[in-house]
Amino acid sequence: MEHTTVKRKWANWKFIAFIVILIAIFIKFFVLKEHDENAPVIVEMNLAQVAFRSQAEVEAVLGKGKLDSYYKDEEAGCDKCPKIIYREGKIEIIFINEIADRIILKGLSDYDFEDRVILGLLDLKENIAPKVDEDGLKRWDNYQKYTQISAFSSGNNLDYILIKAKTK
Repeated sequence: MEHTTVKRKWANWKFIAFIVILIAIFIKFFVLKEHDENAPVIVEMNLAQVAFRSQAEVEAVLGKGKLDSYYKDEEAGCDKCPKIIYREGKIEIIFINEIADRIILKGLSDYDFEDRVILGLLDLKENIAPKVDEDGLKRWDNYQKYTQISAFSSGNNLDYILIKAKTK
């Protein structure tokens, strides 16, 4: 009789192991999101080709822009700085002291709210962790030569990115 009990115990353990493997497979394929660190990142705008550039240089990269309004910021020394819209409203640039200083990328809801994706959209290669990573906000202060890069989310997806090239 003891021989039968050992077989029955072994069968129970095999059944439990089988159930654990099925649960692991279910979690792998249906619960965990796929994040490939080596996946190519789409570049929406090459920040190095736009930031700190004049209106003519930016138009050479992004195409013809449309004057939207004028921006006023006493702290930045801007009394009547032009706010130009490019690519059908997807990119807004405020030219402070005649250089592209405040840049906003909009309509990014197709992208995940992840550091690598956000920096990749701007063609920034160095994957540095943000200084601030709170609900709906990721902010890099003094990232390379840029004063501030801020990304805002709507849920799990990216909403828009604000870049302050020179002024605070």
